[in-house]
Amino acid sequence: EEIDTSQLETADWTIIYVPSPPASIRVLLHVYTCIIEEVGPEILDIVSERLVREKWGGKKGGLFQKPKIEEVIQKGIREFPGIFADCVKALVTYQLDKNKKALAERWLLGENLEPEELSELGINSVVEEDDVCLAMIKIITENLDRVLILYFDELESPYRMLGETAERKFLEILKRLYNEVKGLVIIIAVLKEIWPRILEIADAPLRSRMEPEEELKPFSLNDLKIFFSKSMETFWEDNNLNPPLYPLFPLNEKLIEMIYEKTQGNPRNSIKLCRRFIDKVVTEEMSVEELLEAGSDIVATAKPPTREVEEEIIDFSKPREVIKKTIEEILAEEEYIIDVNPSSVAGASLKSIMKVGEEKNKDFNTQMEFKFMMGKRNQTLAALIEFEGKKWG
Repeated sequence: EEIDTSQLETADWTIIYVPSPPASIRVLLHVYTCIIEEVGPEILDIVSERLVREKWGGKKGGLFQKPKIEEVIQKGIREFPGIFADCVKALVTYQLDKNKKALAERWLLGENLEPEELSELGINSVVEEDDVCLAMIKIITENLDRVLILYFDELESPYRMLGETAERKFLEILKRLYNEVKGLVIIIAVLKEIWPRILEIADAPLRSRMEPEEELKPFSLNDLKIFFSKSMETFWEDNNLNPPLYPLFPLNEKLIEMIYEKTQGNPRNSIKLCRRFIDKVVTEEMSVEELLEAGSDIVATAKPPTREVEEEIIDFSKPREVIKKTIEEILAEEEYIIDVNPSSVAGASLKSIMKVGEEKNKDFNTQMEFKFMMGKRNQTLAALIEFEGKKWG
């Protein structure tokens, strides 16, 4: 069913694009990071200003009267008790304490702080802990000046890359966000054949609150041209650049037509292929003419790695190495690009260890996101491995 958007009520909202998480752990931190990156660090100013100064009495009483930070914190904790306490302390410190503002900002942005830095803030937890991270998301969504729309892309990826357990855990977190967080709309994009499994995992109350699914129609050739030109127009505007005269730059009409033929108008694959082609043109790996001439086989010259200190010796008597890639391979390549971060590295390392163990008939006991206490603080390891009575983290 097509909807006339002009009939919808106007409202302030921001779409947060959430790519498939790189690992099955710290998914809430992944969502939180996407929110911060999309809205920008000013989100902390908006939320802390509204809470600290307008609700918790953090306004100056006069020229020489400064609000007492501890009193403001206690007012905040009365509104947000328990697991929210450290979030309240960080927001109040960020808004009222100039000397510790930078430290509080680092905590609020999810950076790892040293134990002595946490002590300076009077905080025991870190944002990467699921409960603390969810608490921050709740505080933000309830006190932001707009609705946040979380757009989760490629929901099938956790299952494909990490297995059914990871998929179920990811969907449980989605359920938790959906049930516990106000001021939030969730949209998920998933392959048609995967959707029944997601409905199966969802409980009855969750299913009753879900809108009917919509199947995206394939792009027509004209749709794809308009989509690409509008996307590039947004790019030029966002970067304060004068748009080129040709609306399909840096690609051209023939290349867009070839992308359409190869993807049969599939929106996801069309966008991926456009992005890959732009990368090749912008990085000067290939020209538009070379892409067109290559047809279904894309040819790229492999460049030797650069060295900062030692000059590389090149044997010019040998032919230049040429790598052939089909357009389908480029699509596959795009599907498996992941962000390199501690979570993804830990997940990949654990998977490799388990694979080696299987090949050598060794039985490793593994546990993702292992939690333990060190002193009075909760600590989390990305993974724990047990073998023959020994443990590694």
